[in-house]
Amino acid sequence: MPVTLDSLADFTLANLKRVAWECQAVRLGPQARALIKERRAAFLAFIEAAPDQPVYGVTSGFGDRASVMLTPEERERQATMRPLLTAAGVGPELPERVVRAMILGRLINFVSGYAAVSLETAEGVAAMLEGGPLPKVRVAGQDSPGELLQLFNLFHAFMGPMSQVRDQNALRNGAACAPGLLGDMALRSDRRAQLATRVFALSIDAANMGLDPYDPALKPLLGDPHESDAIDRLQALLAGVGTEGRRDYQAPISWRILTRMLGQMLRVVGEVETAAAELLVTVNDNPVFLGPEEAPPIGRCITTGGFHVPRAYHAMNWMTQVWADLAPVAARQVDQLHRHSVTGLPHRLWIGEKRYSTAFLGMTANDLAARAQAAAQPALIPLYGGNDGQTDTAMPLFRAYEREGEAAHWLDLILAVLAASASQALAVAGRDAAPPLRAFLADLRTRFPVVEGARDLGADVEGLAAAFSAAVTEQPDVVPLD
Repeated sequence: MPVTLDSLADFTLANLKRVAWECQAVRLGPQARALIKERRAAFLAFIEAAPDQPVYGVTSGFGDRASVMLTPEERERQATMRPLLTAAGVGPELPERVVRAMILGRLINFVSGYAAVSLETAEGVAAMLEGGPLPKVRVAGQDSPGELLQLFNLFHAFMGPMSQVRDQNALRNGAACAPGLLGDMALRSDRRAQLATRVFALSIDAANMGLDPYDPALKPLLGDPHESDAIDRLQALLAGVGTEGRRDYQAPISWRILTRMLGQMLRVVGEVETAAAELLVTVNDNPVFLGPEEAPPIGRCITTGGFHVPRAYHAMNWMTQVWADLAPVAARQVDQLHRHSVTGLPHRLWIGEKRYSTAFLGMTANDLAARAQAAAQPALIPLYGGNDGQTDTAMPLFRAYEREGEAAHWLDLILAVLAASASQALAVAGRDAAPPLRAFLADLRTRFPVVEGARDLGADVEGLAAAFSAAVTEQPDVVPLD
């Protein structure tokens, strides 16, 4: 069923998920269509009544020609000029769900009315989400002043002889990608947090760790809602866990700090979700047009810096750092799971006289953790000379998004190693997981069987991690997270 966009209130994470992840189409509602037409008419009347008023990209030129006022004929030529490029990115293509999220983000300014775009262009952009071919957006080399390169990439098909006054600038200015990318990341991060919590709970169980660090009695002492949430989630996953033979003295730090680490993860996930939800209802165009009712008697255009969205790329940086910080904790647990002195289980988790196990994956986990941390260097405003006097500062949006994806990729692989090691430990111990974890354990064993002979463990880790990553984006036939 199409998603109807009638006002900014319709730009929610739930609707972004429907449009981007579930490939539902978009319709402009009657209220939105009426407002777009009304503001468009008011804007055309404004530039007719104040022809000497500089309006960037309409009555004046673009870029370093912002001070150049145009004649009516020059305005027409500028409005209908062909795009300067169709794309400039290189490297891997972004998934279609991400491209759809960015297209939805372009409609924010249009539906608000502040872009003063033509209804034909607004409907054309909405029609891109009908299910036809999408532009190919490559992740590298896209960062630019605002989102200039990305928006040329996405919307060049609407730039040219068919364009009307103001439309081209409304397509390639402001921020469409930031709310779309951050919204996609928010949806993924919530589910990756579920995955990480589930794997760490399985590790607690398999390693025979005591449950004191996750005791609900600690919640009022911690005084932190996110750490209390972490305790509640671990308690729910470990409900009914066996206590016989469980370690009754202090656990290694990597298990003892899970409440704090998972609490911080949940805190940042919540901040990312809040930022994404608020950016989805934020007008970010340059310039914005205030209608006569807001700026009597004829309206007003205000030039802005709305196209630069530090909240988006810093939220991405924070999430990247959380994944990179969890990675060595998981790697330490992989090492410790194979130590008799820690778990009381056979050394290196060998089964009987066989010397096959997951032990060698400890080296793999440490390598992967180093790679996750290498991805965690924050993406900040790059040193950039600009190509004219106007566009002198670039936004590191795509680099921040790419780094979060890199850190998440390595974390998924480490979580696969930890889950496989926990599965091996439970098999060696001859016991099942806590009841809430049994379906999860059974599924991961179909993808990474208990090690009883020589095989390519790396390939099995990759297969399990791919299933984890697919579960994060709710693809079918994946590991259960709910």
